[in-house]
Amino acid sequence: MPNLMELFGEISVFAKLSMAVSVGVFAVALMHVLRPTERKLALMRPLSLAAIFATLSGLLGGWIAVLGGIAATPSGQLRMDAVYGGIAATLTTGFVCFSFLAAAWVLIAAGMFRRGSAGSDTITT
Repeated sequence: MPNLMELFGEISVFAKLSMAVSVGVFAVALMHVLRPTERKLALMRPLSLAAIFATLSGLLGGWIAVLGGIAATPSGQLRMDAVYGGIAATLTTGFVCFSFLAAAWVLIAAGMFRRGSAGSDTITT
């Protein structure tokens, strides 16, 4: 299992910026759990979509770089360990971004529970 910190050092600046979007969404969710407001909750949906699109573009950008490197390699000279390492580095972007996004929505759920709106949609008989 590769070290995630080593993979983080190998990814592009674009992938790191993609991760920053997810970290920003996590920060908003953390602020929501500390002080739950309707405004922060409403902000989470578009920010989450932005994080998802940033993650997908970061993944695709990494795959483009890996495939471009494969195409530029002379025939018979392809090192598969480098290919797999490149793919692993690009998948690091998706792993980190989606992990921050999942943790952010857990915090949103905690903030909704703390605010008392978690059970407001239930039907009482």
